[in-house]
Amino acid sequence: MRLAEIESSNLKLFEFDYDLTFMVFFLSPDEKVYARYGGRCEQGPDERMSLAGLRYTMQSVLAEHAADQPRIAATETGKPFFIREIAPPSGLGRCIHCHQAKEVIYNKLDLEGKWNIDLAFRYPLPDNLGLTLEVDRGNIAEDVAPDSPAARAGLQKGDLISTLNSVPIHSFGDAQFALDRAPKKGLIEVSWIRSGRDLRGKIELPDRWRRTDISWRPSLQNFVASARVYGNDLSGDEKVSLGLSTEGLAFRQKDNVPDQARKAGVRPGDIIFGVDNRKLEMTAYQFLTYVRGNYVKGETLTLNLIRDGKRLNLSMRLE
Repeated sequence: MRLAEIESSNLKLFEFDYDLTFMVFFLSPDEKVYARYGGRCEQGPDERMSLAGLRYTMQSVLAEHAADQPRIAATETGKPFFIREIAPPSGLGRCIHCHQAKEVIYNKLDLEGKWNIDLAFRYPLPDNLGLTLEVDRGNIAEDVAPDSPAARAGLQKGDLISTLNSVPIHSFGDAQFALDRAPKKGLIEVSWIRSGRDLRGKIELPDRWRRTDISWRPSLQNFVASARVYGNDLSGDEKVSLGLSTEGLAFRQKDNVPDQARKAGVRPGDIIFGVDNRKLEMTAYQFLTYVRGNYVKGETLTLNLIRDGKRLNLSMRLE
């Protein structure tokens, strides 16, 4: 059954990342959620989906349904929640589509003074923890980054992820749902199958682990930040002369300094080589994208720069 409008649907049951263009729910006869299929990232709406992936998830869910004790992904209980109960922000009609639901909800939270920055980084990618899932088999580890939280938990390439944060995993969409329920810091449990063996471990959540590029999200366009510093990349020799890595970020601020940067103390000719003391291997253009994807308006970051041979740190509020 296809739902093109969502105002009459119980969002405690149909809980997902409403910025998406496509999401499939697999339900039991008594409306328990077996799994979800869908998801996206900044590369595009279809990067994490395929027909083969959908078929694989359907087969996985059918096997789950046939089990003696099928595993169910927990959902919110209690009184149903309908988006029509909230007055939509101006400009939206009476019919609310999936991609508008978050705008309506966030508008209400903002009016009530309950909005916070953490809400901008919901449904984080498993990639943030070093776990990349296959597109055509959404619960198989395509790659596990060395020395990442996933690797330290014991996961390896080729593992079949069974559960993550107590959520049964059939797809990439399930993994995002599981991580959306995870805390800001601490540990979450993960179980997997390798060569027929059931294994378990715990993933430690590092600082800012939820941060994912939000610039593609329609519901968050008013929160996308800009670094407001611009310039040309230094050559490798120039970087070496300043004691910087040849692969690291380093660009010279142009003569025109925008107000946001000027208020922070940035001057023409400053060499910007980092932010918040992080080692960044990227170009000046990639740096602008990095800020848009890792910060939101209202936050303050620290620019690491060199001026007249001296290293300085400047606090800049993102507007």
